[in-house]
Amino acid sequence: MTTATPVETAWLDVARIAAITAVVLLHSVAVVVTRDYTELGSATWWTANVVDSAVRWCVPVFIMISGALLLAPRREGLRSFYRRRFSRIGIPLVVWSAFYLSIDLFVEKWNDWPDALHRILAGQPSVHLYFLFVLAGLYALTPFLRVLTAHAPPRTLWWAAVLMTALGVADQAISDFSGIGEANAVTRFLPYVGYYLLGYLLRDTALTRRGVWAAGAVLVASVAATVGVVGATAVAQGEWTVQAAYAYDYLSPTVLAMSVALFLLFRPLTGRWRGLTAPDRDTTAARRRLRTLADLSFGVFLVHLILLRELRSFTGIPDHPAAMVATVLAQTVAVLAVSFLVTAVLRRIPGLRATV
Repeated sequence: MTTATPVETAWLDVARIAAITAVVLLHSVAVVVTRDYTELGSATWWTANVVDSAVRWCVPVFIMISGALLLAPRREGLRSFYRRRFSRIGIPLVVWSAFYLSIDLFVEKWNDWPDALHRILAGQPSVHLYFLFVLAGLYALTPFLRVLTAHAPPRTLWWAAVLMTALGVADQAISDFSGIGEANAVTRFLPYVGYYLLGYLLRDTALTRRGVWAAGAVLVASVAATVGVVGATAVAQGEWTVQAAYAYDYLSPTVLAMSVALFLLFRPLTGRWRGLTAPDRDTTAARRRLRTLADLSFGVFLVHLILLRELRSFTGIPDHPAAMVATVLAQTVAVLAVSFLVTAVLRRIPGLRATV
């Protein structure tokens, strides 16, 4: 097996920070789209739909970042890999699943133990923790995918990525429109293998100026298409349904297009920041701060939802387009700041560091 080639990570760190920001913004605005704070089809709802659509790339980009960093062939035994990766993901999965289920059961007085068990077996103990089950499945597959990346020709790798992506897109469409099939804790990762492979394949892609403009056009068009499809379907049905939300799904064609386009754009966009691309980038203050924030992003993902719930219970969200946007942006900034702080503190406490 060949050794891994070096990967410039400044742009990947920028992508991680942007993605966690988008996750928090998504969770801030999604409740407006699902009609908790406005009527379907109102100006506020359409504005929330635009914001929601514009950040749907967040989870696919996170998965592509993982593929870019982990799928390069390297000399690492199965035991070593699994010990490192599952200590990283396993403890947070258990701790935060128990935490969010306990909040629902004992604080929110949602006393339904059978449903709690169902949520665990479904791989979704909380609205966002399904992502840990996705990562766990991808990590389990990684050593075997590394054999593929080490020995398969690029053409074969591309066909594998295209095939797995197509299967994921088909799986999502069949599930949403026919109700056939339901992901569980063991299978939740499978539809995302295509994104994982694409992250590795696209990590060294350097866009030309024309390529940057083309990727930007794809990004804008895919966001606009998501807005239109979600809005038209929901308004036509007169209610918020799984089918109305289909274009939001991370494996819908429009989200696939925006995710790949933005992933490709992070490298040239980051390259414009002199402090991150200087020859001594690994020692500059800007580079160190960037790496610190990127390393904290996983903990932010874990803790942000409870902070957002509490903040929203105090502030609410006004039913006015401009006021709604201002409120969800303020919530996002506040929750991000506190989540980064909480994560930094937890990482300094022995016994709690492993939870984030």
